[in-house]
Amino acid sequence: MTQLLVRTMGEEDLDFAAGCAAAEGWLTETREEFEAFLAGGAPGCLIAEWDGRRGGVCIATCYGRQGFIGELIVHRALRGKGLGPQLFSRAVDYLQNRGCRLISLDSVPRASSFYASFGFRKVCRSLRFRGRIQGESGPAVRPMKTTDFFRVCDLDQQAFGADRSFFLGRRFLEDPELAKAHIENEKIAGYIFGRRRGAVVWAGPWWVSPAAVDKAALLRTLAREAGELEINLGVLEANTGAVALLRSFGFREKPYYSIRMILGDGGEGVGLSPELYAIGSAAKG
Repeated sequence: MTQLLVRTMGEEDLDFAAGCAAAEGWLTETREEFEAFLAGGAPGCLIAEWDGRRGGVCIATCYGRQGFIGELIVHRALRGKGLGPQLFSRAVDYLQNRGCRLISLDSVPRASSFYASFGFRKVCRSLRFRGRIQGESGPAVRPMKTTDFFRVCDLDQQAFGADRSFFLGRRFLEDPELAKAHIENEKIAGYIFGRRRGAVVWAGPWWVSPAAVDKAALLRTLAREAGELEINLGVLEANTGAVALLRSFGFREKPYYSIRMILGDGGEGVGLSPELYAIGSAAKG
């Protein structure tokens, strides 16, 4: 008798999970990213098996009263056998049992009806931009220091809506040269993290204070570090200021996008602050 099993991910599943992401063309979702998810909350990292064969992955990240679901992938050879719904249902149950009152996710357009069947509703499009700009070292931008990082985590928690310092810490340690702090009047007026992935630099999270005089100082400094590499960013369409700024610099909007969706009450979900110019993927959001 054929059996479908959903279980917790282990270290032995990391290559499988990364392989699933690579097969979908998700270049940012590397083995290191899945390692971070596993280290940050193993019970929310799920694997589906079909007759003992690994066939799918899903990650549910708990932030206290809010949560985020991502990385839902079913191996092409095993689609249509119910692995996706079982993985997703288990992820939702996990977050709700942990006390999450609001759950967010980013859906590809063709899958939005699937998530809607679980009660999720649309918020806005999650756009992808790419491009190059002239880089320069802004006098008010410096490499992020350890002392900066702790203040950044406080600011990020206020803007993001939840504590994701664990994931920001890994980003800071893995690509320290791409972590920058913008200082104005001796206060942090912005921060940005970056990751080199192949021939591109992915920017985010990127936070800009409403009081910042130069909204683009961090982006120009990151462009200097990137050199000839293209910069890619994920931006929620609801952040009209960030979208307008990137378009003014000639960044091109990619033809594909995802849809931010939420389940529950008490707000619009993590990561929707207009101060977050690029969402990044520090555990998503």
